[in-house]
Amino acid sequence: MNRRLSLFFMLLVFISTPFSVSAAVQEDAVLQKYFTLYQSQDKDPYTLYYPIEVTRPGEITISVNVSALDPKPKNQNYEPLRIILVDSRAFKKMEPSQWKKWAMNVNEYNPLEYIAGDEIRAFVKGVKKLFGKKDKKPSYYHGQMACGKDIEGRSETIRHAVDDPEFNKTQGRYVIIFRNMAKMKANGTLYISYPGEKSELDPEAEKLFDIYPDLTVEDVSLNNEKLLTVKVANRSGGTGVHIGRWKQTGPDAITLHADVEGRGYGVTLPAADPAGRLRRPRSSLTYVFDKVKITKSTRVTVTVDATGKVMETDENNNSKTVQLGPPTATLIPQTITGRPDLTVSGIRLDAGKRIVVEIANIGIAGLDPSLWNSGSQPHLNLKMNGNGWSNVSLAMVDRDKNLAKPGGRALYSTGYVLRQNATVRATIDADNVIAEGNESNNTTEAALRP
Repeated sequence: MNRRLSLFFMLLVFISTPFSVSAAVQEDAVLQKYFTLYQSQDKDPYTLYYPIEVTRPGEITISVNVSALDPKPKNQNYEPLRIILVDSRAFKKMEPSQWKKWAMNVNEYNPLEYIAGDEIRAFVKGVKKLFGKKDKKPSYYHGQMACGKDIEGRSETIRHAVDDPEFNKTQGRYVIIFRNMAKMKANGTLYISYPGEKSELDPEAEKLFDIYPDLTVEDVSLNNEKLLTVKVANRSGGTGVHIGRWKQTGPDAITLHADVEGRGYGVTLPAADPAGRLRRPRSSLTYVFDKVKITKSTRVTVTVDATGKVMETDENNNSKTVQLGPPTATLIPQTITGRPDLTVSGIRLDAGKRIVVEIANIGIAGLDPSLWNSGSQPHLNLKMNGNGWSNVSLAMVDRDKNLAKPGGRALYSTGYVLRQNATVRATIDADNVIAEGNESNNTTEAALRP
C-alpha cells in the first residue's frame, strides 16, 4: 500500500429524513473530524480524499483548524496544507454503481488499511493536472485554500453554492482533497457543512471546540394524567448539541433516563427531541414518559446524558431528584390555588468550583414580602453525602426578594469549594412554612464532581 496515496473516506450517504425545526426547511449536515496528515516524501504530498454526497442544492462550507505542526516551522506564515473542492467529474468516468461500491468498501473496512492508492488510481486524473490553467479552471473545480500558519486559529473558508444545474450534472458527488506539502506532520480538525443527510462528530475533534452546550434537567413533575413529565434544557448561550448526536444509536446514543424507586426508564435523544430543539443555544423541551404513571409518593431521579457522551461547560447539573406525589398534592391545578410554588431548580458549581443552589418560584403567586423579616421565614436546608450541612434563611438565600414574584429565581452561593466528589441534597421550605400549590417538589439532589 502506498501510504502517501492512502485514501481516507468518510462518505456521507443518505440514511433517513433529517430532523429539523421546520418540515419545510432542511438543516445542513455537519461533519467534524480530527485529522492527521503525515509528512510528504520526495515532493510527493501526503493526500487524503473526503467524498461527500450532496442530496439537494445548497452551500458547501469547508474550514480547517490546525492544532499542531510537527516540527513547528520557524516561519509562522508557512502554509503547507492545501484543501481543494472538486466534484466527481475530476475523476475519469465513474458509474454510480462504482461510486457506491467505493463507498461500501470504505464504510465496511478501516480505509487507511483497506483502500490503497492503487484502488483510486484508475479514477483519479493526475493531481498536478487536476486544476487546469491558472486563468481557466475546469468546471469541476470549486475552490482551494492554503492553511497551517495560524496554529491556534481557524483557517480560511471555502464556500461553494450548488445550484440546480450543477447538482444535475454532478449528481451530488463532491470530493474534498486534503494535501500536506511539507516534511512535517499536521494535526487538527476538519469542518464540513453541506446540504446532505448524514452528520458525524469525532470525539477527538470535540475536545478542541471553543465552546460547549450545557444540558440540564430543569423540572420533574406529573401532568394531569399522573404521567412523569420532564423539562430538559440547553443553558449554553453559545452553542447547541451537535446535529450528529441525532444519528447515534446503541451504546453511543445520548439518552434521557428516569430512575423511579430503583426501576429504570430510558429514551434516546432522537425520540425525546425529534424536532432537534437542543441543537439551539438557550433551548428546552418537555418530554412525557407515557409508560410511567405515578399514583403514590415516589422518589424519582432524572438524568440527561447519563454516560457523559456530550462534552459540556458544566457536567454537574445533568440530574435532578424529586419526591413526587401523593397525586392529591401533585395534581391540584395552580390556576385554582393561586399559590406560590418553590422548587430547587439547580445545584451546580460556579467557575471557582463553589457550590451554588438555584431556587425558583414556579407558581402563579409570589411570596409575601413580609416573610423576609419574619421570625418564621422558610429555610434552605442542605445536606452533603447524607450529613446535615447548612440551614439558610430566606433572607440570606434571596436578598433581592426575587421570589416575591411568580417566575422569580434566586441564586445562592454557599461559598463552599468542592474538592472531591459529593452528593448534595437541597430542600427549600422543609418545615412547610409556606402554603404552596405543590408541596412535593421542594427537594433536589445532585452528584457533583470538582
